[in-house]
Amino acid sequence: MQTKFGDILCCPKTGANLHLRVSEIFEDGTVKSGTLVNEEGTIQYPIVRGVPRFVDEELYAESFGYEWQKWSRVQFDSENVGGPMAGHTEKMFDTITGFSEEFLKGKMIVEFGCGPGRFLDVVRRRGGITVGIDMSMAVESARENFKDDPGVLIVQGDILNPPFRKNSFDAGYSIGVLHHTPDPAKGLEKLFGVVKENGQVACSVYSKEGLYDYPSVTIYRKIHNASKSLFGNKLALGYAHFSAHILYHALLLLRRIPKVRYFAGYLEKYVFVNVNFPDPRWRTLDVFDAITPSYASTHTPEELISWFSAAGCNNLTQRPWGTTTFVGVKGKGQRESVEK
Repeated sequence: MQTKFGDILCCPKTGANLHLRVSEIFEDGTVKSGTLVNEEGTIQYPIVRGVPRFVDEELYAESFGYEWQKWSRVQFDSENVGGPMAGHTEKMFDTITGFSEEFLKGKMIVEFGCGPGRFLDVVRRRGGITVGIDMSMAVESARENFKDDPGVLIVQGDILNPPFRKNSFDAGYSIGVLHHTPDPAKGLEKLFGVVKENGQVACSVYSKEGLYDYPSVTIYRKIHNASKSLFGNKLALGYAHFSAHILYHALLLLRRIPKVRYFAGYLEKYVFVNVNFPDPRWRTLDVFDAITPSYASTHTPEELISWFSAAGCNNLTQRPWGTTTFVGVKGKGQRESVEK
């Protein structure tokens, strides 16, 4: 943790200022361990391996801690150069947020639910200063991925109760995360709260009738959550590999047979969970991601519009990534041109 980030942190319980007490530093001068303490010394939060920790447990985010430590760099663009998923993460970020290099350069940007940091990586390559928060132990992977980068702060905390001062960031986003919380609307409200007046906020969540709303996904998720106390992640991981390496190819063959091609779609929707990425690593990861969360709600565009409105957004644009992706402006200001 760079000491410069101390100014944006506060107690998530009271909103009080926190003071940094350093115990150990890395060779580059960043804080390795220490404590963030309120003025009275009655509330303390540890800094462990360079990450401020504002939660004691992963709670409903536990599956993501396992997932992102296992596949910590699979979705980074640098790991996919020349492969079938080359540039996918950057394209996804652009389509969802529209935040160009010109817009991001030199600005302080926050991501709610950063995982190992593939989107933080896009912001950094475009010159933005980034803060990523995640409840799960994915923060360990994120810290490792950005350990030599002074422009990144990784925080372990609850996005429904974030440890950030109000109006700290120039812009913020949450991609594929809020639907994994008990209260997605509250998560968006909190994201707006830490962004400055007239700042941009982008949000993308699972849509109704999409893959994550399929009966097959719902059933497999229920099976996993009912059996994980006995088997942990073993069943889900085994199925994810089966789907990525065997089922994917079998369904691909079915689609090439004119008389039964529609049967493949039926099987995907009602019987099997399958993801049609061309890279088996991405397929394995995404199937596991689909069937393991504790929370995975799906939503309509109208719901998102109501969330943005309740959060104080008066200028809203729907983005072309599914039907439930929007970018809005905090307050009454007009949206700045953010695209190239």
